[in-house]
Amino acid sequence: MSLLYPEAKERENRFKLALRMGLPVFALAVITTASVMFRYFNTIPTTFIIVAFSLLGIMVYYLFYLIYQGFNERITDPITHAFTREYFSTMMQRELKKKDYTFFLLSVVNLGDINQRYGFANGDKVLYNLANRIAEYLNEHKMVRVPIAHFKGGDFIIALEGTQEEYGSMMDLLCVKFQHYSLEEIEIDIVGSMTDTNHSRSIDKLVDWLYELQGENAKMLKADEEEIDPDTVEHLVLEAVNARAFSYAYQAVYQDGKPVLFEQAFKLVTGEGKLVHQKRFMPVINRLGLSRRFDEIQTEAAVAEVPTLVGEQKIAVNVSPSSLRNPLFLEHVMMLLSNNEKLRSRLVFVISESNFYHQTQQFNTRLQAFRRAGVDIALDRLGGLHASMRYLQDLDVDMVRYESSLGKGASEPKVRALLEGLQQTVKTLGYRSWIRMIEDEKSYEAAKAVGIDLIQGNYLSPIDTIKE
Repeated sequence: MSLLYPEAKERENRFKLALRMGLPVFALAVITTASVMFRYFNTIPTTFIIVAFSLLGIMVYYLFYLIYQGFNERITDPITHAFTREYFSTMMQRELKKKDYTFFLLSVVNLGDINQRYGFANGDKVLYNLANRIAEYLNEHKMVRVPIAHFKGGDFIIALEGTQEEYGSMMDLLCVKFQHYSLEEIEIDIVGSMTDTNHSRSIDKLVDWLYELQGENAKMLKADEEEIDPDTVEHLVLEAVNARAFSYAYQAVYQDGKPVLFEQAFKLVTGEGKLVHQKRFMPVINRLGLSRRFDEIQTEAAVAEVPTLVGEQKIAVNVSPSSLRNPLFLEHVMMLLSNNEKLRSRLVFVISESNFYHQTQQFNTRLQAFRRAGVDIALDRLGGLHASMRYLQDLDVDMVRYESSLGKGASEPKVRALLEGLQQTVKTLGYRSWIRMIEDEKSYEAAKAVGIDLIQGNYLSPIDTIKE
């Protein structure tokens, strides 16, 4: 594989620097050796001269090698002056063999907005300032020489010797103190998550878990279920995918007081029969590259339930957009639906993603292939994800589901006003509307008053098996 131009230029620059640093030492060694040779040339054995010049050559080579390699071993990040991710990971993996540690992930969640609005130079200044403020805060609590690493983007990881119980309140205070502060009128939004070596002794697994926690709540949190060792989770996921060991339940979605749709919910079933919630194993599914395979298993389970449906009822499956864009998934779905007219118009694929996929024309073409095959497409989390709003403009779908928080607060005046605006847009585009998390009568009446077509929530039906 050929080197990128920046890589080649970097090597060239390192060699020049090594040459400049090593040349004076080399010249001094040559001059010293030459002067000795000239003075005592007649009395020095020939073998000594050969050995001396050989040692000089080896010494110079080794010196150049050390200098060159020194440029390749960066310890601190040039922007924040915190440890680099590579150095921090290597160092902490050694430490984890000897001591207990607590790890804290602190993230600037609006770094992208800062870079776009104020420029990358100010974004870098924010990161440098945050790293220093973290160090100052730790020093105030008599904690010195604490490893702080700039992991990626606006993410910092702090390593504290000891268990999580020792630092819970201190880290809560850190989050509160830094959650919303300004630097030269730049507003900075920060969130954090924390775990310790009771979860794992692998630094990679600990970091993955921190990001999972961060993604779930975007605030300080702890797992609300019994923790499972990350290696065990990976083993369970692989085992469950291979054995298709998942438990499925369904929640009814109502239109005009009748169940017309059932959303699929699932859990992983361990060998001992225990259930693991999807929020615990879905990140592992994604990390192991099993999303498409898992979505195929989900779809097959939904197809198997179709005979239990009554009238025009459908089953909704939450599918990864990357699976829908994958031609292998399309081929698999086509095989399931081929020569079986009873399956036509019985499946709904629900999609949402945080990051906007810019090749929307290609994406839309793939979606239309599913729709022609009789699969409805529902765009999820409208009013919550920026990507969903953009997709509403570029993709042709059948129905739109609103952000869950809008369902929870449907009876509140501001939320209802927002729903009315979104509902007008959805109706103008000719799509059916869908809302979930309706938990009480007031929210239910508000959703009906707004004119939402499909209503879902525990107020109407719990998660259960499919039944009329």
